Amino acid sequence: MHEASIATHLIRALERRIEEGEIAGKVRGISLRVGRMTAVVPENLRFMFGVLSEGSELEGAELEIEEVGIRGRCRACDAEFDIQDICFLCVRCGSAEIDITSGRELMIIAVEVE
Repeated sequence: MHEASIATHLIRALERRIEEGEIAGKVRGISLRVGRMTAVVPENLRFMFGVLSEGSELEGAELEIEEVGIRGRCRACDAEFDIQDICFLCVRCGSAEIDITSGRELMIIAVEVE
């Protein structure tokens, strides 16, 4: 379960910002953008964050997770499309010359403080 590692890194990054004074006040919520290609299970990430943040300045903060679907662009015909399954072929021309344009995100979007 790589959600534990992600939660650990998230906690460390936010604690560092608190120590540096970039975040002032009690953290109530954290908004994340997570692409589906990261294979993060949102419920598992929330659970691990809750467990690993116990006793820290982030204890009790809620994670809001926006899941981002996988999108691609065909290098052969320039079509842009959503990728629904593991078949990374252009929906227009069938080419496998696909660039992934979204779905790999794993970023903090906002931190809500008191």
